[in-house]
Amino acid sequence: MIVWSGVALVILLIVRFWGVGLFGFELSPYAIDQIQRWLMVAATVAATLFVDGIIRHLYWDRYLQRRRNRETPSLIQDILTIALVLLGLSIGLYWQQGFSFTGLLTASGATAVVLGIALQSVIQDLFSGLSINLDGSYSLGDWLTIYTDQMPEPVYGRVIAITWRSTFLALDDGRRMMVPNHVATANPVMNHSRPSDAKRLSVKIVIDVRMPADRVVDMLLGEAFKAVRKPGLARVPEPSVVTTELTSDAIGFDVRFYYLPDQIEPAVARSVMLNALQDVILQNGMPGPVTQIELTQPPVIDLVIGQTEMRAALKHASLFTNALSEEQSQELAEMCHLVTFPRGSNLMVQGDTAASMFIILEGGARVSVLGANNDPREVAVLAAGDVVGEMSLLTGAPRNATVTALTRLKALEITKQPIETLLNKSPELLQRFSHVLAKREEERAAIANKPIQLAAVEQDLVARMKNFFRSVLGGDAAAKPH
Repeated sequence: MIVWSGVALVILLIVRFWGVGLFGFELSPYAIDQIQRWLMVAATVAATLFVDGIIRHLYWDRYLQRRRNRETPSLIQDILTIALVLLGLSIGLYWQQGFSFTGLLTASGATAVVLGIALQSVIQDLFSGLSINLDGSYSLGDWLTIYTDQMPEPVYGRVIAITWRSTFLALDDGRRMMVPNHVATANPVMNHSRPSDAKRLSVKIVIDVRMPADRVVDMLLGEAFKAVRKPGLARVPEPSVVTTELTSDAIGFDVRFYYLPDQIEPAVARSVMLNALQDVILQNGMPGPVTQIELTQPPVIDLVIGQTEMRAALKHASLFTNALSEEQSQELAEMCHLVTFPRGSNLMVQGDTAASMFIILEGGARVSVLGANNDPREVAVLAAGDVVGEMSLLTGAPRNATVTALTRLKALEITKQPIETLLNKSPELLQRFSHVLAKREEERAAIANKPIQLAAVEQDLVARMKNFFRSVLGGDAAAKPH
């Protein structure tokens, strides 16, 4: 636009000052004068278009869009263009022809009334669009939900354009909807992007009424803490679980959490949370309410964590999966014990010396390490089924992280003595354990882009474990710690 308006301005000025004199020799002086005046009017309009092009390039495109990452609605840009053109036209007419718009506006009053009646909806959309841009109720990039009786259900989408008549929304299914501006101003509109902080969502979970509510809350909340570490969900404010329903058959819970509208859609955020909650429900065998009337015995719900639950936890722990036989799992479960941690207490502290591991049964925990300034930095969140502390259990190494209970937490603790008993009977387990730990170290190194030699790491772990359990494996098998 800058180039074309600049070229037009130069041509008009050349024709005005030199062209008419060269080619207008057959015209009367009056005609030449009028042509020159109208050429100056046209040149004035071209100059305003040139100025508008500069504004579009330097301000709308380079400053707002590129430097500040903000897009300006085309309606605002068009209004400025029209205003500049009218200003240039009025200046040119007044300067060259002595023309005033006052008489024209007075004479066209009746025409304006007729046009206003005929174009009511158009004018309504126009002024609605102006009000939207002036009061800043929403802008390009905002996520909106529009509630109106003209559509069967609320419309959720991202604003991609605001024109003279309509607001265009990109819907979450890929379609594009054109909403008249007066619909957006005359109906409730929820702007999910204003203010820019996280917004709350909730999902409902219904469990059999015979399940203790406090235990269900701990398990759901622990998994929610873990789920909100995924992209698009917000860690702050923290998730919460509240009891919302109690009937003779069921107890209902609302799992409340926060998401970032600019990063994830609400339906996807709910899906992420529901998938996580389903895992903890299935893993812990939490029964749903009875939805049909049947002549049958009531389900037996074991509210006590016993040997069966302990064996199941050991079976799913990565360290013992495919390593222990049924007899060994049974023996180990009998030697473990159940521990409970209040919310906010530490399961372990970085740097402490200990020889135990925990398998989380209920609740959630935060794993953090000390940064450069000794500030704790979260690296993971654990929930039901996760394991922590294997390295200390098998090598006696100091804790390399601090683990803090985010909820009331129940865990299965395995100390050094049960492992010694197993190794005394089955020394070959040492090699299996070292292989599992070495594979885990290899995965962590790959994430950090620091490849390691699996065989060397496994050999080092075997040496450290032999040294730690030398009283069981024999002095000749002991090795110096790495």
